[in-house]
Order: sequence, then structure tokens, then C-alpha cells
Amino acid sequence: MRKSILFVFFILITTFTFSQEKANLLDSLIFQAYKDSFPNINANPEQYQLQMIYVQIDRDSIGFPHFTYHKIGVDREKFFYPASLIKLPTVLLSLEKLKELEKFHIDKYSKLKIGTSHTCQESFIIDTTSMEGYPSIANFIRKILLVSDNKSYNRLYEFLGRDEINNRLREKGYEEVIIPGRFNSCTDEEDLYTNPFWFYDEGGSNMYFQPAKKSTQNFYNKNKNTVVGTAFYDEDKRSLIEAKDFSNKAIFPLEDALQMMTDFVFPETVTDSARRWDISVHDRYFLLQYMSMYPRQSSYEKYHNYEKYEDSYKKYFIIADTKDTIYDDDFKFFNVVGLSYGFTCEVAYVVNIRTGVEFFLAAALYTNDDNVLNNDNYDYHKVAFPFYGKLGRIIYEMETAREKEYLPEFKEIKMATSIRQL
Repeated sequence: MRKSILFVFFILITTFTFSQEKANLLDSLIFQAYKDSFPNINANPEQYQLQMIYVQIDRDSIGFPHFTYHKIGVDREKFFYPASLIKLPTVLLSLEKLKELEKFHIDKYSKLKIGTSHTCQESFIIDTTSMEGYPSIANFIRKILLVSDNKSYNRLYEFLGRDEINNRLREKGYEEVIIPGRFNSCTDEEDLYTNPFWFYDEGGSNMYFQPAKKSTQNFYNKNKNTVVGTAFYDEDKRSLIEAKDFSNKAIFPLEDALQMMTDFVFPETVTDSARRWDISVHDRYFLLQYMSMYPRQSSYEKYHNYEKYEDSYKKYFIIADTKDTIYDDDFKFFNVVGLSYGFTCEVAYVVNIRTGVEFFLAAALYTNDDNVLNNDNYDYHKVAFPFYGKLGRIIYEMETAREKEYLPEFKEIKMATSIRQL
């Protein structure tokens, strides 16, 4: 990583001590010691609707992780649009479902075909981008984790269906999370319907058929504060109407998104078996590998266009405000992001294998000064990305300076990221 990324914030030494109360650590760090770094957000915190969670990780003598949570502005009733953040549970639920379908001798690499049965559906038969040479769940997941590909997410949504997604989340204790549909222009009614799927073996014989389905349950947004902005351009961007109501959109509280990530990274900490992600070791390694990969490191030549897919393309903490290439192979972060309608959100597990740094960081921010939605005039580059970059560097350098009794060994991460692309 270039020196600019690893710049040490020397002011930290004189303005912050680790003996402070844990409850106000972030407040002291962000809004006092570093208020000059975030003048807009510091002056108008309500306008930017900041929610942030920082998790310190301390290992005991046997390597078991213990978490200490620090929060600012976190409120389960405070709405933010999660956008692509919902891809995290969708990916995990898809792998859980495939594990249940092992009896049909299929897995994430199995060849599949997707048909149509209703309006606003697209068939999918050929995939020239796939390492397998054909459409597969594995390739949908790769593209989601590498560049947050929306079409690949839509395919996983169709594989699962609305009822299955939301019912499974409730079984895991996520009562408030709602994933209502695809990322496209389908209506709410059309998103009730999902496509038929066929899975084949290497010889071309059909091993499993999943018929088209229709959702029969209602998953309502119970959050009352889902009206955003002062005006909204409709989908053709010609007519300006009243503020946008997100009541039919996804709901994903930041605490729940972080919980899903910590449960995935550290399954040994999950005491409730119903909440644990039931995926294989190979699938864990697969996700760890692609979740930490930069687009240029993948086998997709299309993603080697650095002007479009720079290292910060979907990694915001620490590097969002730079165009720097990350050269330090020991520095990795495993993350999912969301970016839409002026909302920016991210959940990440950040590590440095060489130094033993590790922490979780989650944040949601609304940056839209004119408060008009769908006009493509958001303040991502002016406010959001600089904030995420500086915030990540502040926390990273604090963690670098923080003394720990026991350092992590990162056995799984070393294994997952050293294997040839899965």
C-alpha cells in the first residue's frame, strides 16, 4: 500500500488515550479529535444521518476472538437505503440452499439454465464470463463480490425467491430485515414471481429442476420513517414529484448487517445454532477469497480496466478517496458495500496478516445536499468517499498502535487467499 494510505495520524497520540470510556470512544475520536477532518458531518450530523459501528477484537490465549462494540448514531428506527448491502445475506442463503441440495449431486459449480415464466423475467443460458464455461451459482457470486454486479444478484434472488429469503432470515432471528425483489425496473407484483431453474451434471443430464414460483406472503416495512428527500424524479427522470417513499424497498439495519458479517467471519462465536451460516468449509474459503479480492486480481479481463475498476471500486474504508493501488498483500479487507439514492454504506472486516491488525467497521451515510433523489446529483465524491477513506485510516492507525496480548494467526484467511482462484 502506498505511503499515503498508511500515513500515521500523529495527532492521535496527543489527542486520544485508550483509558477513555468505551461508550464515548468514537465520539471523542471522530467528533472531537478529528472534527477538522469531517467539518460538514461534524457541523450537521442529522443532515448526513451517520450511523457507525467499530468493533475491537481481542484474542485470548487459545485464539478465540472477543468483541468490544463502539457506536455512533446507531438507531434501528433510523432508515437508510441498504442497496447492495443485501447481497451479503443473499449470497450466504444461496450457499446454504445448495448445501441442502447436495442430495441431487449439484453444487455452486454445477451448470444451470434459467427460463422465464412471467413478465419482467430474462432467460439465462450462456455465460461467456464464467471460469466454468457456463452459467453457475459460483460465477454469480464471484461477480457480486468483485464488482457488486446487480444482474448476478437478481439471479440469486430468483434462485431463492422472496418467501424463502425472508423466511430464512426470520428463522435466523433477523425479524426486521426485508429483501423484497430484484435490482431492476420490475414492479412489486412482478417481483413476486421467480424463474424456473435447471441444474445439469457434466454429461448434460438434468439433476435438479426448480419450478417457477410465486411469493404468497407479505413482508411489510414496519419502519415509519421511510420518506426521504424533498423531491424525487420518476424513473424516466422527466417528472419531479414529491419525496420518495422507500416503504416498498429493502430494510437492513446496520447492526444486523454487521452481525451477519461477524457470524460469517467467526462462526465459532455463534452460540445459537439456528443463526449460524450453514455452509461448507470450501464455500467459506470461496467467499473469503472473492470478498477480499480486487477486480484487477480476478480472471475477468473486463475488470482489469483500472480506470473503471480501481481498487477502491467497492472498498470504501481506508481507500475510497484515492486511486491508489494496494501493493501490500498482507493488508486485506472482506466487505460488502451499498451505494444508491445518496446513501453510502459498508460493512467490513479489516486485517493486516503481518502486523496482527484486525477489526470490524460498519457505517451508513446520506450525502445529498440538494435533497432531490434520482437526479444523479449526489455527494459521493465530495463528502462520502473522503469520509469513508479518512475514517478507515483513522481506525486502522489506531489499531496499529493498540497493544494486544495475543495476536491472531489468520489460518483460514491465509489458506483461503493463497489458493488458486476457486
